[in-house]
Amino acid sequence: MSEHIDLDVSAILTGAMTLEQAGERLLDLVIRTANGRLTAAEGLGHREFVLTKLYPSA
Repeated sequence: MSEHIDLDVSAILTGAMTLEQAGERLLDLVIRTANGRLTAAEGLGHREFVLTKLYPSA
């Protein structure tokens, strides 16, 4: 289900990517998404969402 992932930084675990590199990729992705890039879910046509209930009064 890799098509559902917007950003894969699992290479940090093997040392193939630094935390700084992952942060740069994340920031780039956030900027591109804010400028109109579709997320993986949007690109796949998913329209469902879940609001997590955090507190009893919520």
